[in-house]
Amino acid sequence: MKRLYTALVVLFVILSVSFYTLFQCKSLCDTAYKQVSQIESYAKSDRFSQAAALSQQFYQDWNHSKDSMVWYIRHEPLEKITALASHLPSLASNEDLTMLSAHCQELRIRIYELYHNEIPKLKNLI
Repeated sequence: MKRLYTALVVLFVILSVSFYTLFQCKSLCDTAYKQVSQIESYAKSDRFSQAAALSQQFYQDWNHSKDSMVWYIRHEPLEKITALASHLPSLASNEDLTMLSAHCQELRIRIYELYHNEIPKLKNLI
């Protein structure tokens, strides 16, 4: 009987941690997606100084978030997002709308894929 209780406790802990990390990943990805969209909208409305400030803030927030996600998400997608995010402040400061829009679009795609590749679906488990 003790083994059954121990197994149930271990299963509960594993499921709790899994749901917590999935929830954390979802909230961080939602926030990042909104920030990247806001950066692009600032740039398209010729408010490059605000876009540069927000992109710098996004880069700092992402680095902080990445440190917690690195425990349970593969490093490669996180590093690709970090590399793209590092270019945003300079692109916004240089007022390069085309490259900034392209980077923002790619960032949104990668952020979307980051969360959706972590969802426990059959295609992600195989």
